[in-house]
Amino acid sequence: MANRILIGSRATGGYGLYVGKSGQNVLTTTEPMQFDSRMGASAIVQSFGQNSISGGGTSDFTHNLGYNPLFAVRWNLPSDLSSGVAQRVYTPAFADSDVEERDDDRDETIFEAEVGFGIRVSHLNTNTIRLENYFSVDDGDLSGETPPTLYYAIVVFHEADYTGGTGL
Repeated sequence: MANRILIGSRATGGYGLYVGKSGQNVLTTTEPMQFDSRMGASAIVQSFGQNSISGGGTSDFTHNLGYNPLFAVRWNLPSDLSSGVAQRVYTPAFADSDVEERDDDRDETIFEAEVGFGIRVSHLNTNTIRLENYFSVDDGDLSGETPPTLYYAIVVFHEADYTGGTGL
């Protein structure tokens, strides 16, 4: 039978009241607790980081928790930086759209393309979160466009991901 309840000091958390999930040893588990008095009304940060992703590339953030944790990601473009500090940030999102330009009479297409842009975030496995700089141009005069570098910050929490992989 596992140790399910602890009142006192836990090696990886300090003093508090801890209740482990069924079958988990509250003294050694790395899984989220059923109850953790230190939690209060907010999630506890497990790790965080920041990096950049070149156009069309990916970046893997390893947390080694063995389960899919809750996370928050914010990203920005190079034009959003001032002295290395983000002045504007965006939540993870990407969009695909059709672009068409017509002449003044609107009877002749001058140019058209399919364009996709943004950042995709997903659990690659139970130890790694993958961030993808999504940039796609099909057809048209935009096919020679260079994908921008994206800058991001990520915070990973101890709590299991309840967002279905979309993050906060």
